[in-house]
Amino acid sequence: MSRPVHLLHDAALLARMLGLEAPCCAQIAMPTDMAASADGPSAWGAFVEGNPLSGTWIADAEAPSRRLVSYSGTLGEGLFDDEPRTWMRAGHDRFKAFLDEIEPALRLHGRTLCFRPHHRHVLGDVHASVKLLRDRAGGPFEVLLSPGDLLAPAMLPQAEDHLARMFAHLGPVAAAVLLTDVAPDAGTAETGLLAVRRAGEGVLPMPLVARLLAEHVPAETPVILLPGGVDAQRGALGL
Repeated sequence: MSRPVHLLHDAALLARMLGLEAPCCAQIAMPTDMAASADGPSAWGAFVEGNPLSGTWIADAEAPSRRLVSYSGTLGEGLFDDEPRTWMRAGHDRFKAFLDEIEPALRLHGRTLCFRPHHRHVLGDVHASVKLLRDRAGGPFEVLLSPGDLLAPAMLPQAEDHLARMFAHLGPVAAAVLLTDVAPDAGTAETGLLAVRRAGEGVLPMPLVARLLAEHVPAETPVILLPGGVDAQRGALGL
């Protein structure tokens, strides 16, 4: 079975190409096999912006997928601020309140909310992500495995161990795998954040990522790549 591959397109660019007035989300994951369905290509997910812990998070009802993808959020003022309270009781209580509030609306509209964990957010590691799936089993919630988002600069020397743990625990249960690369840049020392790169264009060991993907992620689970250099990314990941 060939693993489905999607590309994470900029929604504003797609909107302009299609002659739409405005995008209804930030990014859209679309299949590379545009002839996969007789009805035409369908979006795997609509990536929405915002911070679920801010109290102002909202999703457009016209989003082109029943699956919404969002970061889990932070108590910091900026979406990627380093705010320790996010991982403490205050952050987890706020996140639980958000889940309780949004779940009835998701069920009413037949939508799923897939969280994209990030090391600065309340779903900041493997444990928190797995716990969400366990605590909300049967609910309209999913988790995206995005290894690059879970790696902080200080974790790079032990990246192989961290990657192995991510794939072993989240690979079998993730809704999809967003495979980006990362690399330090000029701002990393100040921000504590790594720059996002296409697969194979950063510092992650892609042969290891490819092996972990094959070992731990079911063949039917989609992989999402950044647009551009798709053949090179596929080659780096053995897709």
